[in-house]
Amino acid sequence: MKTSIKFLLTSTLIALMVILNGCSGSDGEVGPKGDTGTANVIYSGWISTPFSGSGSTYTASLAVPKLTQEMLDKADIRVYWSESGRVLTLPYAQTLSGTSYTVHQRFYPGRIDFVANYSISTQSFRYVIIPGGETARKNSLSQMSYEEVKSLYNIPD
Repeated sequence: MKTSIKFLLTSTLIALMVILNGCSGSDGEVGPKGDTGTANVIYSGWISTPFSGSGSTYTASLAVPKLTQEMLDKADIRVYWSESGRVLTLPYAQTLSGTSYTVHQRFYPGRIDFVANYSISTQSFRYVIIPGGETARKNSLSQMSYEEVKSLYNIPD
């Protein structure tokens, strides 16, 4: 009986050593460096967008086929406006000589609408959609400049 317990204990210890030690072998070759990713971020190029209207309401619409209701519910959506050589984050508001100028966006499945309170012609916009659940979403993107968001997500000009 003592022999079988000793044999069982020895066999168990040997089996544990083999399992814990595992198989070892040489490491494979290092593969090529992959392209920098964009963390599932969806972004557009600069899109020329014509406005129309009169008085204090000028509107435009931009088709965004990948913009779904789920994204509207969960994603962080940024819209940028290239205006006279500078990039502005929407919504935009400025008061000059007592007159207020605003351009803001409204999001819908499949499109982004723009509304300006002053006469405005064709303008260039781009959007960046950061899906919900991305770790970078925890960063305060609303506090980041366009250049910081572009750099964070490796978005080309």
